Amino acid sequence: MTPTFTTRPATWDDLQAIVALRNEASLDIRGTPITAVHWQQRAWLENGVNLATDSRVVETADGRVIGYVELSSEHPFVVHEMSGAVHPAFRGQGIGGQLVAWAEQRARQGIAKAPPDARLLLHCPLFDRDMPGQMLLQDHGFTAVREFVHLQMQLTSPPPAPELPEGVVIRPLQATDWPQVGPALEEAFADHWGILQYEMDEPDEDEHDAPRPQRDPTIFRPDYFNSPGLCFVAWAGDEVAGSCLCNEKSVENPQAGYLGSLSIRHPWRRQGLGLALTHTALAEFFRRGIRHILTDTDGDSFTRAYQLYQKAGMHIYRREIVYEKELRPGTEWLRRSPAQGA
Repeated sequence: MTPTFTTRPATWDDLQAIVALRNEASLDIRGTPITAVHWQQRAWLENGVNLATDSRVVETADGRVIGYVELSSEHPFVVHEMSGAVHPAFRGQGIGGQLVAWAEQRARQGIAKAPPDARLLLHCPLFDRDMPGQMLLQDHGFTAVREFVHLQMQLTSPPPAPELPEGVVIRPLQATDWPQVGPALEEAFADHWGILQYEMDEPDEDEHDAPRPQRDPTIFRPDYFNSPGLCFVAWAGDEVAGSCLCNEKSVENPQAGYLGSLSIRHPWRRQGLGLALTHTALAEFFRRGIRHILTDTDGDSFTRAYQLYQKAGMHIYRREIVYEKELRPGTEWLRRSPAQGA
């Protein structure tokens, strides 16, 4: 007998089941969980996901969630991000294809919100081990456009003392620093691959859209400050030169620390400051007894972050591939090459 599945929008009541599904799928593919309840909850809120219109769950006759997809996009709506999972026991039954087709159809409904001349895209990241997922996307017209690398290291001794450019000091992040650190972080990341190159006026709110969260970069972000003493800011006088914002625990391994959000502003690049911040963070991990360290970065980063992490002693253990499908040709709004002076 052919199993009976029901497809419907997700609700907040599905949160626990969706997290469990995504982690079961991830454990089968890469051997570690991929999310947690608070991470999924925050993703929905920060990405402005309207569950009624931008998500679908697939469930069995007895109400078990076995498939999920969500779609998110933010102003100016030139790219939609797709994310989802199918339970390992239910693969090969057309569920993934159904969810991908729905996500593309939904993304095309939002074309009118984008600039009329813009190239519109649908993105979906997949791990290199997820061969069925990659084949599914390729069958639906997606192509691989970028590779991100995940790196790790085992600290067996304290790292070298940081060597700082003249006039620069590194201090732990304080909440009161954020009005300067937030904008500096956005400025430093503005020339990365896939970031918007252009800006346009904010549109009027659509009554059917989920409320968009406040994205003022000067407003304190507790998610960047969830491990006090493990987030560091490099100061050149009263200016932020760069920062390295780390977590004491990672989702996939609570015993592993996460070296995250390493950013250097243009005037202080190519002076060893990124390595100095990295060594500062690694020294604090070591002092706390945290020996296994994880991070991830663009495998072809314009700022060569990949080589910096290798210089610090990290090595690749996993790759993540960004798949892309063009929904409409037009002017490229996403950065595909380094900005001048990057």
